Amino acid sequence: MASPLSTKVVAARTRAAECILGRADLLALFVSYGGLSSDLEIIRDAGLEVEAQELAKSTAAGKGVMATADAMLHFAEIQKEYVAVMSVVRLVRQDFADAGDAAMAGTLERILKNEAMVTVKTVQQEGQAKRKVVRSSSTEALRAEIAKDAKALVALKGAHKALAKRKVSIDRLEKLQAGAEELAGKLADRATKKGASRTATVAKSDAVERQSARWGAAYRVLSMVGHADARVAELLKEAARPRRAAKTSKPTGE
Repeated sequence: MASPLSTKVVAARTRAAECILGRADLLALFVSYGGLSSDLEIIRDAGLEVEAQELAKSTAAGKGVMATADAMLHFAEIQKEYVAVMSVVRLVRQDFADAGDAAMAGTLERILKNEAMVTVKTVQQEGQAKRKVVRSSSTEALRAEIAKDAKALVALKGAHKALAKRKVSIDRLEKLQAGAEELAGKLADRATKKGASRTATVAKSDAVERQSARWGAAYRVLSMVGHADARVAELLKEAARPRRAAKTSKPTGE
């Protein structure tokens, strides 16, 4: 029986799907080999749901933490829209760069840059202190980043026409900003419902299974894309299921 997938592997598979969806050349290559964008969307969306349910599970386990499964699912939807919008922003930034508008391209590049909070942890090992820096991926840090970027794009009037041309209207940006701000209220004001941890565990397991099934079916096509792009190849390596060490007394034929 296959061992359960770690959240690290699930996240790597989600990033691989996002990487291909976010680049027109890679998506075209994936489709040329017989894949569909919907295959990648299933992998991505299931991965985002796993992350949301993991956050819901952790929240429910913490005494007095104000959050609900509903808030986590809302976060997953906001994050999905954010990824879609920022994929277009990346294209628009390139449009301005190609047109010689370095100022606008630079402004968009700064918005694209991930400025989520970084926390510093000091751990003791064998009598010596070690300083470890890790990037925060908490719900609030990511929510704040989404709200900040949406607000910046709403204020950047010079880019609205170019964004709208690619189906990211000012209304869509304002809705994203409002959704991120609404999520702040949900996180602060709503208590975790009884049984949310159990529900989140089941929902997470279902999402992992959905992603795993689609990943397995699409893997050969994904690997062909990986042969053509080093970044995808690296993501596929990170997304591989860890192999169990074979017992020396009972060697297998696998």
